[in-house]
Amino acid sequence: MPEPELGQLRHATAYIDRAALRQNAKLAQSLAPQAQMLCMVKAEAYGHGMLEVARVLEPLADAFGVARLQEGILLRDSGCNRKIVLFSHHFTAQDFALAKKYKLTPGLFAQHNIAEQINCCCDAGLHYWLKLDTGMHRLGLPTHEHDSFELAVANADRASEHCDAVITHLHSADANDLDSAEKQLQTFNHAVAGMHIDLLNTRYSIANSAALLQHTTAAQRAKWLRDHIGSLPEHNEIIRPGIMLYGADPLACANTVSRLLKPVMTLAAPVIDLKRVPRGASVGYAADWVAKQDSVIATVAIGYGDGYPRHAPNGTPVLINGALGALAGRVSMDMIGVDITALLEHGHKVKIGDPATLWGNGLAVEGVADKAATISYQLLTGVTQRVERLYIN
Repeated sequence: MPEPELGQLRHATAYIDRAALRQNAKLAQSLAPQAQMLCMVKAEAYGHGMLEVARVLEPLADAFGVARLQEGILLRDSGCNRKIVLFSHHFTAQDFALAKKYKLTPGLFAQHNIAEQINCCCDAGLHYWLKLDTGMHRLGLPTHEHDSFELAVANADRASEHCDAVITHLHSADANDLDSAEKQLQTFNHAVAGMHIDLLNTRYSIANSAALLQHTTAAQRAKWLRDHIGSLPEHNEIIRPGIMLYGADPLACANTVSRLLKPVMTLAAPVIDLKRVPRGASVGYAADWVAKQDSVIATVAIGYGDGYPRHAPNGTPVLINGALGALAGRVSMDMIGVDITALLEHGHKVKIGDPATLWGNGLAVEGVADKAATISYQLLTGVTQRVERLYIN
């Protein structure tokens, strides 16, 4: 992504690279070429802008995933023609009527009234996705209680006819923990085998971004699936990439495939002042940073009001003109200080109006997140509405 021209960048801006978004989606597809692909666009497409992201991905996606009913309605109203699945919405009778009106697919997970909810879907002519809890203990029917699990599904009228997919969520795929993933797959396989559904025509969904990226080739991944859920046809799989679409690596240890991801968001803001600070002087609230030598501080027009993490510590990297400066002082609502002393000493130049990159092209969001003791998901979804999204490529 070319840097904004001098004078163009007046305030914090998130540059969203459509070409990178498409490339990441195609990478996900290449890892499971026989599968359908549901693209996760919940939480404003992880901060990137749900409607524009869905528009870009619609030619590649078979479906989109959201968390809440209102997200699904907004997406459908925008003209989206793909299947839209709601993953964590607790449905009421009124919600089922809205789901029917907007042609949304409920994701069902509540053990206490699963039969009632399935019957509501069937009465409304809705197809649904059924979530199984294979070990995360967050949402889903508890597969360890086989009697209550099978009874709930068996007692729901027309359950099999209206069940479009059975899904689960792997809790430690991002930690490069294949052992726990394999245990969950075995639990899933056993549970699905005991259900009263047509296994040959019902789809299944297990793989999030981390689960996809664990395997460096499609063939390797296909063999792994056959070894652990061999009863389910490969062509019935639905993958559901999320964070990888946006170019952030979910793996604890990057591999050759995850390194191919391209950052979609570059968060940038202008340098609005340059200040010489003598040795021993402090910068920012609570005098949190003290100059160890005569220093130069660049004030950059971004702060926690824009979603930059207030808890980011001194030394968090900031990229200016291709060189790294370091956060100096506490993050304010609208501004940060960046120590550019070393940068200048190495011959780089900085002037008022130059763009500073907080994360994105040239500065991985994962590295900033690690420094700030958080995760890339939180940084990306936390970019506030006052930050302009500028779509490029």
